[in-house]
Amino acid sequence: MSDPLFKTKQVKIDTLGEYLQQVRKQLNLDIKTVSILAQIKPNYLELLEAGAYSKLPAEVYIRGFLKSLADFYHIKEQMLIDQYEKERGENIQPIPISKMGKNSWLSFTPRTLIVGSSLLVALIAIIYVGLEIRSVLAPPYLNLEEPGSDVTVDGNSVVVAGTGEIGAAVFINNQPVLMDQNGNFTETLLLSPGVNIIEVTEKNKFDKVSKITRQVTSQALPEQPVTAQDLSLIVEIGPNSAWVNLQADGVLIYRGTMLPGSTKSIAAKNEIILTSANAGSTKIIYNGKDLGLMGREGEVIRNVEFSSSGQ
Repeated sequence: MSDPLFKTKQVKIDTLGEYLQQVRKQLNLDIKTVSILAQIKPNYLELLEAGAYSKLPAEVYIRGFLKSLADFYHIKEQMLIDQYEKERGENIQPIPISKMGKNSWLSFTPRTLIVGSSLLVALIAIIYVGLEIRSVLAPPYLNLEEPGSDVTVDGNSVVVAGTGEIGAAVFINNQPVLMDQNGNFTETLLLSPGVNIIEVTEKNKFDKVSKITRQVTSQALPEQPVTAQDLSLIVEIGPNSAWVNLQADGVLIYRGTMLPGSTKSIAAKNEIILTSANAGSTKIIYNGKDLGLMGREGEVIRNVEFSSSGQ
């Protein structure tokens, strides 16, 4: 094999541009001569030696220039490419060419950038999956704003209000409660005289349950039966809670959950309509006559009509 046209000796240069300039001067060549022989425009050679990569054409052309110079100067092309990537790809203090090939515990290159980005994406995915698993294993969010703990009221009713997890089901003493689109719920409970235990539970789609318990004491006297010319109805609740809806002559009298031991008396001239979501805990006394429980425990019975023409 014939000897190369030019022979270079090892030099210690800090940047790619300085290295290219030093090699050219070592061979006693000017920009114009290298431009003709390597077929690279003079201004491109000047920009390469100045390290002004942003003013050069697209990267594919820069790599072509470096290949041509490597062939012309009889130096290693990959050495030039590696130094170019370090200076252009990461915008960090360039590593001296004399140290190229030595291992470093930290090297910022396009390859390490890609690997780092991949690791970051993987970490974000792991965190997301972890949060999803936590949402499956953790109980649903439940906040009870009213009533407070261990409160005493003068009347026979109390408002239960709070916020739950959207999509979950809320129950007050096992009776379902409606939530709005923001997860808020409000329900009026009819209390029995004395101590009442209010238990609010929430169950999500993964069957995880949250529970909040409140104790409310009612100082109201037992409700007295009302009299009317034609119709009277007394609703007694027990042994469990029941959601009821009571209408008298087309007017809504009460709608909400009644706790065990609570009663509600209403009177009407023409008709009374009763709906219970727990017929097995809803006892009715109509015009002084005990009709017993409306049905089975947990059974929903809607729109039972009591009128002057008959039950």
